[in-house]
Amino acid sequence: MRSMLGSGLRLQLALFAGAGLAILAGASLNIQGYHGEQALIAVAAGILAWAGGVLSKRWKIAAGLAIGAIALTAVEVRFSGSFFWINLAGILLLGLGGVVGAIGYEKLTDALRRRVTELQSLNEELEEQHRMFLAATEDPGLTFKDMGALNTATSRQTGAGFCCYYLLGAEGRQFVPQLPAAGFEGRSPQLLIVRKEGGDPLLTPLEANQEYYAEDPDRLQHVARLFPIGFKVTNALVQPMLMNNRLGGFILLGNREGGFGPDDKRLVLTLAVRAAIHFGSQTAVSQTQEELARYTILNDIAKQASGLPFEEVMKLVIERARELVPYDACRVAIFGEDGTYTMLGGSPVASSIERGPLGEVKNGGKVVIRHLLTRSDGLFSGLDTGSETAQAAEALAPISGREGVFGALCLGRKGGIAFGDKDIPSLQELGAIAGVAVENSRILQRVSGQAFKVSSALDSLAEISEALTATTKGTATLEQKTLEVAARLAGGTHALLTRTESGGKNRIVNAVGFGREVVGLEIANGQGMVGAVMLSRQPLAVPDVHDSFDLANPPDLAAAMVRGGLCVPIIHQQALWGTLAVFTADRKQWAEADLRVIATLANQAVVALQNAELFDGSNRMVWELQNLMGGLTAVTSTLNLEEVLEKVLASAAKACEAQIGVLALDERGKLEVKAAFGSDPETARRLALELGGEICQDVFASGKSFMHYADKARSSGPLDPQAVLCVPLTLRGKPIGVLFLANYVAGKPFSEDHKRVVTELGAQASVAIDNARLFREREVVVLESLTAMAALVDAKDPYTAGHSKRVTAYALQIARQMNYAAGNQDAWTRLERGCLLHDLGKINVPDAVLAKPDRLTDEEFDQLKKHPVVGYEVLKNLHMLTDELVIVRSHHERFDGKGYPDRKGGGDLPIIAYIAAAADAFDAMTSDRPYRRGMSLELALAEIGKEAGQQFHPDVAEALLDSAGKGEFKIIPQESLFKEAPVVGAFENPTA
Repeated sequence: MRSMLGSGLRLQLALFAGAGLAILAGASLNIQGYHGEQALIAVAAGILAWAGGVLSKRWKIAAGLAIGAIALTAVEVRFSGSFFWINLAGILLLGLGGVVGAIGYEKLTDALRRRVTELQSLNEELEEQHRMFLAATEDPGLTFKDMGALNTATSRQTGAGFCCYYLLGAEGRQFVPQLPAAGFEGRSPQLLIVRKEGGDPLLTPLEANQEYYAEDPDRLQHVARLFPIGFKVTNALVQPMLMNNRLGGFILLGNREGGFGPDDKRLVLTLAVRAAIHFGSQTAVSQTQEELARYTILNDIAKQASGLPFEEVMKLVIERARELVPYDACRVAIFGEDGTYTMLGGSPVASSIERGPLGEVKNGGKVVIRHLLTRSDGLFSGLDTGSETAQAAEALAPISGREGVFGALCLGRKGGIAFGDKDIPSLQELGAIAGVAVENSRILQRVSGQAFKVSSALDSLAEISEALTATTKGTATLEQKTLEVAARLAGGTHALLTRTESGGKNRIVNAVGFGREVVGLEIANGQGMVGAVMLSRQPLAVPDVHDSFDLANPPDLAAAMVRGGLCVPIIHQQALWGTLAVFTADRKQWAEADLRVIATLANQAVVALQNAELFDGSNRMVWELQNLMGGLTAVTSTLNLEEVLEKVLASAAKACEAQIGVLALDERGKLEVKAAFGSDPETARRLALELGGEICQDVFASGKSFMHYADKARSSGPLDPQAVLCVPLTLRGKPIGVLFLANYVAGKPFSEDHKRVVTELGAQASVAIDNARLFREREVVVLESLTAMAALVDAKDPYTAGHSKRVTAYALQIARQMNYAAGNQDAWTRLERGCLLHDLGKINVPDAVLAKPDRLTDEEFDQLKKHPVVGYEVLKNLHMLTDELVIVRSHHERFDGKGYPDRKGGGDLPIIAYIAAAADAFDAMTSDRPYRRGMSLELALAEIGKEAGQQFHPDVAEALLDSAGKGEFKIIPQESLFKEAPVVGAFENPTA
């Protein structure tokens, strides 16, 4: 673009140069042979000839001026006729110079105006592309239950005339529109019945994950069955949504003006993928945390707590209560029969209940919510607020038994985050379940005998299995719980859980009692007890594994100091899922009941583990989406390159919980640090480009990610991390930089999930980085063009040549004196640009008004007064300009509200407007005009002081006077065109 602008300018400059040469030559020939009064006549003739050339398009005026020039030349003949033809040639050259100069000026002005129009078009195109990118990465903030809002949002984002999401029905026989649809004029789209026989022209490409687009009648007829009768369709796009590798729904859009282009289809694809993730995960996450917690508490406390002492039962209640109602501290109050209470595990000294909150709990049997508490109010939960005035909230839930309320669960939260009405049902149920568990515990403690122990074990097994089948607390948690229960039921000290893998191997996925090194160990068919069960698929009970060398390894049971062993297969859907093994420290004769209990537990646990794996996958997908959307929202919220780089890095580091991060971009073949997270830039540079330089270079060159974890750091310094993750940043298949993340905490390696999220975030962020770079380049081009136009405006008026630059210099000096926007370079840049562009609107003022040597008439002055609004209208759509627009529109406003164009004053305008106004007025006062000389510094300062609080902002006037008093504020010298103009003591009707 710059080269195009430069080539255009060269033609105009050539015309200006030709005009200048013609004027110089003509002037020289015109005065040939004359001096004194004769020369003055020759000069007047030359001026008339030049003016006639300038006004050549107005031929009547130009002809009159030319005749006048020739007449004056003829008058000169009486002085000396020998130079007449030479003088006449000079007159002709001067006229020619005026014609060429006028043509050059007109072409230059037209070229600049065309360039502004082109730049505005480019700006609109980039904004449209940016809008589409934001729409594709926008977090809609919808729950996907409000389908009307979702349909409307998608229609708006894609520019479609109508939109409706379809989801596959529960029986899989039809696709159901999710109402209300958008753009259907109050009517509803139709169901889509799945055809079992024969190909469906619409569903066949959708099932292959291909879009269906129709504009012509032949293709539109296949989607016509989706619309109500009489509904007019000009184009339609059907985008499939795959859920669990099958068609789970689609988006129906259409009637988009101009149809759907490639960019529009990519946007719809992105929206469809995002919606599919949300809809597909609804089944796994439909069970709420409250339901899961209540079910788990019911089984793990009321049933599994059987046989535990009272204190352990309450400890279990406190631990599991957090799953129902989050809290920061929790204690249990036990009520005495004498109207007192004691805190479990606290001071043995009883306190009186009286009529306080615990009295309400005991007497009313209801949950008591306490808000806005401090230490002085008394905190039953034992919450440490950190200070005397810090606020907290508490919930007191009754623990009820057969004989009434005998205690209270006291939960506390910091920061005044109150418990709400939605917590009351959970708290009531939690207290009731705790009461039942305590009652059961007390009953079991009073009962003894071997028969009861066996019955209790079997009952615990059944209830534990039921709880495991329903819970989705996570795979690792369920594996650990299964092993702990198995060991307890079988009286063992060690337990193993294995999972079948390809190639006839089993891998240990969790263990109790063994060292962590056994987790991940692979066991082949026939190796040890586990391998034997894998082959036979039958339970195996061994009183002492040391009696058989083949069964004692792997794992090394002798090293684990175990003797008795029981291993059962886990069968799921008629296939070997894995094994469950329990070991005792002593030799044991296993009973049939032991086999039955462990086998039942194993086969019940596999259902829960399968559910947990699905739930973990859903959670992982949601986690990835949340981090990706959060990062993309952050990086697309600005077009400032530095901010984009910082937000990209911060989002990646947050997603991975990295302690230090570095973002480096390729600059002329070398990686340079552009953003640092968690450390200073120099340390970050040394870490990534010196210590990790080879890693970053390899990742940049290969385009492949690198991930590493060291079990033990060589040192504790910032240049020796234990975990490293480095991913490439690519744009259109080409590397542009790398993201380098590091962790120093033992046991916190980066995972494949981290690498996948950061890689995806980096790929999307590369587009944001490219947009920011493009925006910066466009901003530079636009501002250079505007600055050139502003300079041209100054050049149009010989009386104000250099005016904008002087106003800028004066304004910056005033701002320095006022300590304006200290440390904010962007604010200073906006002030400087605004002053340079403040008179841009004069491009619309006729040259005759700008160049008029006399005072302006009221009509002409009114015309001139429009230039702030004209300049504002030219610039207002350039979004990189903010404060600049205020300066352009308001630099002729007065503090007392009597200025123009908006007659604003006082606090209606920011200080930058008053700074620019003072600088503009000062230059007008100190510049020469044909009808007066510019003021001296002393007179101008006196005028500023007199008008402080009226024309000028008092603070701005004071800063200008203070700066002048220090000798820092001076009149900028300028060449005077009117040295003979009269000196006056004030200024009137300034054109600047």
